[in-house]
Order: sequence, then C-alpha cells, then structure tokens
Amino acid sequence: MQDEQLSEALALDARNKIYRTIKRNPGLHFRELQRRAKIATGSLQYHIGFLQKRYLIRAEKKGKFVRYYSTRGPQLGEDEQIMALLRQESLRKIVLFLLTKKRANNEGLATAVGLSPSTVSWHMRQLLQSQLVEKRRVGRKTFFYISEPERTIALLRAHRRSFLDEMVNGFIAMWDELNPPIVAEKKN
Repeated sequence: MQDEQLSEALALDARNKIYRTIKRNPGLHFRELQRRAKIATGSLQYHIGFLQKRYLIRAEKKGKFVRYYSTRGPQLGEDEQIMALLRQESLRKIVLFLLTKKRANNEGLATAVGLSPSTVSWHMRQLLQSQLVEKRRVGRKTFFYISEPERTIALLRAHRRSFLDEMVNGFIAMWDELNPPIVAEKKN
C-alpha cells in the first residue's frame, strides 16, 4: 500500500487510533483494544474490518481470543505465540516469577502468584505446550524453568510499554540492575 493510500485509510481519527494502538501493542485482544482505544464495540468492529481489508492489520485466533497485529513494521514471527501468552496477566505473573527465581514447583508458583495450585497447573500446561517453559524432575518434585530466558526477556524489554502493569517495568529495571551490559575496555 502506497503512502497516499495508507494516509487515506487512516484519515479517520478513530481508525488511526485503532491502528496505532495495535502497532504499539501487538497481540491485544478485542476487549483490551476496546479499553485502550476507548471506542464503542460496533465502531471498533467496523474499523477493524476496514483495516483488515486494507491489509494494515491481521487477526490471529488462539483459543477463545482473537489477537490483532500490524502488518507493517517489525513482525514478531515466532515470538507471536509468546507475546499472546504474555498478554494474559496470570501467565505473565508466572513467567516473571520464573525469570526471577530461575525455577519453581507448582506449589511455589501458586503461593507466589496468588492462584490455586489447580489453576497454576492449567496455566503450566499452556506454557509447556507452547514450549515457553520446560519441566524437570528433581527427586520427587517437578520444577519448571523458562526455556529461553534471554529471548523472553528481550521480548518483554522490547514491548515493556505495551503492558499496563508495573510488574514488567519493575522486572526489567531489576534485571538491568543485576545484569549490566558488558562494556568493552578501551586499549591505550
């Protein structure tokens, strides 16, 4: 789509707002998009359909949610599935806890994130299926780990402003403080 066609497609303030919200916050579901853009349901549905027909956004259905992504600019690729999981508050809490503690069992996770053990088990099945988390048995206990912590942290860092809770910002600040970038020494 040419720049002229793009500006024509985004000429309406509401449509432009929806597009910018999706572009800045990849993986939002309909209700979250509606809350952030502050647009009525019917109007939002209409404009989303318009933007999809113009190939400016695309929708991905995963489970009971449809998530929206911009077709322009940087794409998430394989990280799209991880982002969809991180958009869910309970899963995000679990992932941040595992990134902080390196490993935890079901009981420890339930206590730390304030969910019942059965709810944590259900969430862990999702995380294991997506391969974001792996499990290992140590004696009688099963511990969970983030499969690729660096990749997950990079994704959180890149999109930290798109998460409305302070947990992600706090985690990134703590992580950066504990893991400062390595600066090469100058040779004289």
